[in-house]
Amino acid sequence: MSTNINQLGLLRLMSLMSPTLPIGGFTYSQGIEKAVEDQWIVDVDSAYEWLSKQLHYGLTYTDLPIMLRLYNAFESNNKAEVVRWGQVLLACRETRELRQEEVNRGRALTKVLEALDSSVTIGWEDTISTNHLSGFALISTHWKITIAELLLGYSWSWLENQVSAVVKIIPLGQTQGQQLLHKLMQLIPDIVNQSMILTEENIGMSQPALAIASSLHETQYTRIFRS
Repeated sequence: MSTNINQLGLLRLMSLMSPTLPIGGFTYSQGIEKAVEDQWIVDVDSAYEWLSKQLHYGLTYTDLPIMLRLYNAFESNNKAEVVRWGQVLLACRETRELRQEEVNRGRALTKVLEALDSSVTIGWEDTISTNHLSGFALISTHWKITIAELLLGYSWSWLENQVSAVVKIIPLGQTQGQQLLHKLMQLIPDIVNQSMILTEENIGMSQPALAIASSLHETQYTRIFRS
């Protein structure tokens, strides 16, 4: 019985992690649109270089270890820690667009969770609406999703969305996109493992190229993505 419940919870998490639905991840490229315009990303190889660095320096040192601490805080019902790590997360978003994306996706995920099971979000609405990692951590503790599964799911969702953006913007063929995805996904297990043993003082890693691309995207003449 417990195995079936966990399987159902994991399927539910997968549905929430989809970059197409329900919180609009597909509308964000996180600087890729500007990086392509300025020819920092021009083909599969340069796309791999860009995304692999974000996996290593972004997810390993920021998103995943913060998600871990949010998960632990929700498990212990420690609202002060949830608020603290939500603030740390926003502080690590280095541009206006990246911070706004975090807030927008947090607000959207809160609405989805309220529609699915409003009892889960009672007392947490104002907190989880400030960033989307908090919402994922909250619902994962409720659905009995392990932290390892949550981190893997989040990493996959982020990667699939970024590869999709690359395929659309460069553009690349679908086969090239799958090849890129296949190559990058092999990095995820080690990245998740590294993030789980990261000490608190090492959380947060600046990514200058990402910050520059994101800042320039704010005034890009034509664009199809929100960030």
